[in-house]
Amino acid sequence: MARSTCLLHAAALFIIAAPAWSQEAAVPAGGAPDAAVDPEAGVDSEAGVDDEDVEEITVVARRDPTAVIGDIPPENTLSGRDIRAYGTSTVAELLDALAPQLGSSQGRGGGQPVVLLNGRRISGFREVRDLPPEAILRLDILPEEVALKYGYRADQRVVNIVLRPRFRSTTARAEGRVPTAGGSLRGEYDVTALMIGENSRTTLNTHAEAASALTENERDIRFDAATADTADPRPFRTLQGSTRLGRLGATHNRTLFGDVSSTIDAQVERSVGRSLLNPSLLVVGDPLARDTDTLSGHLGLALNGQKERWRWSLTGAYDIARSITESNREDELLLSGYSDRARTLASSGNLDLVLNGPLLDLPAGRATATVRLGADTRDLESRARRAGVVAETDLGRDRGSASLNVDLPIAKRNGTLGAIGNLTLNANAEVEQLSDFGTLTTLGAGFFWSPVERLNLIASWTREEGAPSLNQLGDPVLLTPGTRVFDFTTGETALVDGVSGGNPGLDADRRRVLKLGATWRPIEETDLNLRADYVRTRTDNPISGFPGITAAIEAAFPDRFERDAANNLLRVDLRPVNFDRSARDELRWGF
Repeated sequence: MARSTCLLHAAALFIIAAPAWSQEAAVPAGGAPDAAVDPEAGVDSEAGVDDEDVEEITVVARRDPTAVIGDIPPENTLSGRDIRAYGTSTVAELLDALAPQLGSSQGRGGGQPVVLLNGRRISGFREVRDLPPEAILRLDILPEEVALKYGYRADQRVVNIVLRPRFRSTTARAEGRVPTAGGSLRGEYDVTALMIGENSRTTLNTHAEAASALTENERDIRFDAATADTADPRPFRTLQGSTRLGRLGATHNRTLFGDVSSTIDAQVERSVGRSLLNPSLLVVGDPLARDTDTLSGHLGLALNGQKERWRWSLTGAYDIARSITESNREDELLLSGYSDRARTLASSGNLDLVLNGPLLDLPAGRATATVRLGADTRDLESRARRAGVVAETDLGRDRGSASLNVDLPIAKRNGTLGAIGNLTLNANAEVEQLSDFGTLTTLGAGFFWSPVERLNLIASWTREEGAPSLNQLGDPVLLTPGTRVFDFTTGETALVDGVSGGNPGLDADRRRVLKLGATWRPIEETDLNLRADYVRTRTDNPISGFPGITAAIEAAFPDRFERDAANNLLRVDLRPVNFDRSARDELRWGF
């Protein structure tokens, strides 16, 4: 990590710049005091003090280099002892245990928190996923608005993991699970070696897990034989297929050029699975099965440094995954077998440059800005052969983006407008250009206000546009005869022509999010923190998969249904749609 020179420059807040006046009696050339001075009586002109001899003393303190950027304090801080109390073995398990504290209502759902390491950006979650919790000195949980200072959107909470300066360990873990009703067995092992030194960090990890199959005859699945000699198919059908997974990973961090922290992260993973579909009619004892084989690789890079008063980070990652699925089939008329086969190749890459530093000096402090330039690409190729019919997909999306976040300090406790406490205003904007969709924009504003010590108030407003996913927009349109659906209009099950795939006519959704949050520590000497957040979300044109087939849905999307003269359902378009709007109000509170 960067040493003291870099850390001094990284300070974004200055603690104390207050002059202290020196009181000193004049001393004659002989070195003896001319008159005694009573310290309680003060100093006057008769004591021989010259105003021109008053000396200004400036005290400057260095900020914790592992703290996050800005003046927003953590909502919760866990010490090493607190972390060990959770009884987890990896950072991934620790974050799962902390999930109730890390949830956010400002995102679109399903997103992980923004993870920082020692107050810096990382190449990706894989870089810290396998770290043992014993290596963590402390963990800070911060509100979503802190993410803006690192070039992210304010839609997920921020977790800052601070590691011990020196640590070395090798941990091995084994786990097994057996259901009380018998059947599937599960087991896994994990070995992690971690070495943290003064200017380096190395992590090596190997992980493996496996689960046996669970068949229908191992549970109370009823079977009614048509005749006395009908074979029982339940041992040849799985409720849960067998799986095996193996993973190797390595991460290395080292300080280059004296003050640049560089990290490279690599991982390879393979998983295989097998599910039983039915007994074979051609080969006794050899069931029809579906086999899957997935091989994936990951490479990540992170560089963090400082140029004068500006902090910078360059992060990038590349991921690739190949998946093959084969399903055995049989033709009962021709008494022959064949296989359905699907092969998918997915790849993605991203590169982000983030700059953070001061813009100008204001009476209450320095105005700061965060600038991010990013680019990413994603490609998806697939080829599937089902019942002799071949379908191919070739999708791609390239995206360029730029964002700006500005923080303006308005008031400072014991300083400018000190009567109102600490107050900082924020404004942010982002623009994205998608190769397959167009331009999207995001605007936001807010403030952080601490009227008194131990009480923090946050308000933010965001308006953002979201594009359909690559698959929602570009998947090939497929017509599947004989699709079984329940028709709520007639109350009967119908076999229809089902249309599935992508919908190029989808529009971008538009979200407006308002957040009001408060954190209060009522007793200074304790770690008790009370927190409450109110989030109001309104979305126009939300994108969703086609819902269940009801009379209300058919009335809303009449062009998606086709019926004959007898009102029998013939055709249903099941592709994604834009709804008119959605609304959500949520109040979260806790301590």
